[in-house]
Amino acid sequence: MLKKVIPYLLLVIALGTGGILMAMSGKDAVSMAAREKDTLLAADTVNASFQGVGGKVSSINVKEEQQVKKGDVLMTLDPVDKDLEIEKLKSQIAQMDVQIAQAKDSLDIQADKITESEKQAQLDIQAAQTAESKVKKGARAEDIQQQQLAIASAKQSAENALTAVETAKQNVGIAKKAVTTRQKALELARENYTRIKALKDSGISTQAELDKAQNDLDSAEIAFETAQDQVDIAKQSVITASNQADIARNAVAQQQTALEKMLAGATAEEREQARVQTEKAKEALTQTSQSREEVENGEYNVNLLTKQKEALQVQLKALQLQRDRTVLKSPVDGKVTRVVPKLGENVSAGATVIMIETDDLYYDLYVGEEAVAKFLAGSKVNSRIVALNRDVEGEVEYVTSAPQYTNMRMSRDKGQSDISSFQVRVRVPRTEGLLPGMTVEVQTDESTD
Repeated sequence: MLKKVIPYLLLVIALGTGGILMAMSGKDAVSMAAREKDTLLAADTVNASFQGVGGKVSSINVKEEQQVKKGDVLMTLDPVDKDLEIEKLKSQIAQMDVQIAQAKDSLDIQADKITESEKQAQLDIQAAQTAESKVKKGARAEDIQQQQLAIASAKQSAENALTAVETAKQNVGIAKKAVTTRQKALELARENYTRIKALKDSGISTQAELDKAQNDLDSAEIAFETAQDQVDIAKQSVITASNQADIARNAVAQQQTALEKMLAGATAEEREQARVQTEKAKEALTQTSQSREEVENGEYNVNLLTKQKEALQVQLKALQLQRDRTVLKSPVDGKVTRVVPKLGENVSAGATVIMIETDDLYYDLYVGEEAVAKFLAGSKVNSRIVALNRDVEGEVEYVTSAPQYTNMRMSRDKGQSDISSFQVRVRVPRTEGLLPGMTVEVQTDESTD
């Protein structure tokens, strides 16, 4: 009899339990989950890396769990290679300064010589015109005396021009000796580089020694090229001085001829020649004007050297910036959670070497579309830290559509259509005791009717 009653009793109990649950008006587990969300507290992590440079780690200044401030030195790379490149560029800039100074000095000398030539050409024109006038009018005693003074002046100019030629030739000899010396230095630098490279390939020498040998070789090549340029400049000076000497000698001959004609008297042919001499003197002045144009062209070359120097200075600034970037500093305040490389390891540019947990805490909520209106960006959200049994107030940073897997699908009692979820990120100020990973309870008050 009892066995027959038991099934009916179970049925009554089941119906009674269902009725009680129906009377709870949404206090079942699903409804409770809709009103209260549990999530985990998290913190932003910054991956620190060397910007644009890589190399061997020479020092590690922090360890895991260490608190750091923004600007603290975290790690450094071996700067030897960058230092060598910087010294090489500084040497090239210094050599460029010497070339610019020499080119300017040469232009100044040429400009002075041209100025003197112009003055002499003016005097020659005046003398030729005077001679032509005297040829036409006949010579007077005072004209003869004046012509003799002109000859003496022309001779003095010729002597000065010859002295300038000799000086220029001596400069050529000095420049050639400098080329020989620089060539020997270049050969020695090449031999040294070949020797160091062989030692480096054999594992005896170091990369730093090979870089130094390469730097010495580059410097020797530049010095050799500079010495060759000085030879060309000196040769050009000889040519210029020789031209001036020729002009001066011609002037002496012209003045002497003019005096002889004054003494002998002028013929029709001589008068024509006097006119021609005047034209030649004017032509000499035109030639000096052309020489001045050559000086202006030389100034363009100086400007080109200056631009090349500026380019080297830009490269130097870039290298110095890379040198500064071999020292890695903390970008934020926070706690070191991981140090990736070991001392002496090589790291590549942009690779994460240190991970820092920032002081910014947050948690993410996934709420239904009916409750998302309660979470606006900038609004305050009350939450509870379960481990500390303490309430904290956060601020909504943003609200965005959540991934598809968080949506509710056919989950309600009446089989309603799918409900979309939204991700809400809430920032929480860091206070004593708060740690990433703690459980956070948030009242969402989502309806499940």
